[in-house]
Amino acid sequence: MTACRPAPSFHFAYVTNFNDDTISVIDTRTKKVAATIKTGRGPFEIAVTPDRKFAYVVNKNENTAQVISRKTNKIIRTIRVGKAPSDVGTSRNFVYVTNSADRTVSVICIKKQKVVATIKVGKNPVGVTVTPNKCALRAIGFVSNHDSNTISIFDVKKNKVIDTIKAGVGPDQIAFTMNGKLAYVTTDKNVVLVIGVRSRRILKKIKVGRKPIGVAITPDNKFAYVANEGDNTVSVIKLRNNKVIATVPVGSKPGIAAITQDSRFAYVANFGENTVSVIRIRDNKVIKTIKVGNAASGLAIIPI
Repeated sequence: MTACRPAPSFHFAYVTNFNDDTISVIDTRTKKVAATIKTGRGPFEIAVTPDRKFAYVVNKNENTAQVISRKTNKIIRTIRVGKAPSDVGTSRNFVYVTNSADRTVSVICIKKQKVVATIKVGKNPVGVTVTPNKCALRAIGFVSNHDSNTISIFDVKKNKVIDTIKAGVGPDQIAFTMNGKLAYVTTDKNVVLVIGVRSRRILKKIKVGRKPIGVAITPDNKFAYVANEGDNTVSVIKLRNNKVIATVPVGSKPGIAAITQDSRFAYVANFGENTVSVIRIRDNKVIKTIKVGNAASGLAIIPI
């Protein structure tokens, strides 16, 4: 889900507010809310497309995805997807929406802005991520099937599942390294799995905080930031040795993390207190807490 050519500055962080059907748009230069976008019912997750033009939000309570123009920060289309959409990811040409209640992924063509395929996966798919476009490997996607304890691997060109692998207990969110060789997957057992993309094997298990949900890798490929909902912390993993080097206290029930394009700041959505914590990466300190809408559930800054 990473842009395939040099990206411009992304100055907006989009935060989905599940309980009040809005998105808070934070200007990352001022670290203040610059706009509020009204959405459908239950906006849960959001992603930015690699062409830099759009953001897609999934509304869990009405089974839709909505297209936001990043130029105007306005919704320009609503698309019907499967039941209880829970996550959204992008590739060069497609947007992928996991439908947690019907074991499917809806494939939306970015150009046509409509569903063009449906992929059958495992039970309760809650996460979807695609290998970065700029990496040399063939583009593939990972879908975490939380209740099947598996990951469905699909071919991005054919939009078909090519393999299913075991992924601990309760796999949730997924992040790839920038070269597309490793995937980091949060699980219910308070560990992050490091999976080899080519070997499709678990290479390492990293102990983090309680109930890790979101994971984000810095664009400079040095660190992974893991939001631990169960103990209100963020675990910082150094990718060179896969060791936790810091634990950062944040707000209540942190769920999703996202990194700024310059790898200077990590933003963390705190579902339990309607805020976003801003972590300065050079010293792993929270430098600001930003008030957003009710139940901050999803967060996106740049294509990932």
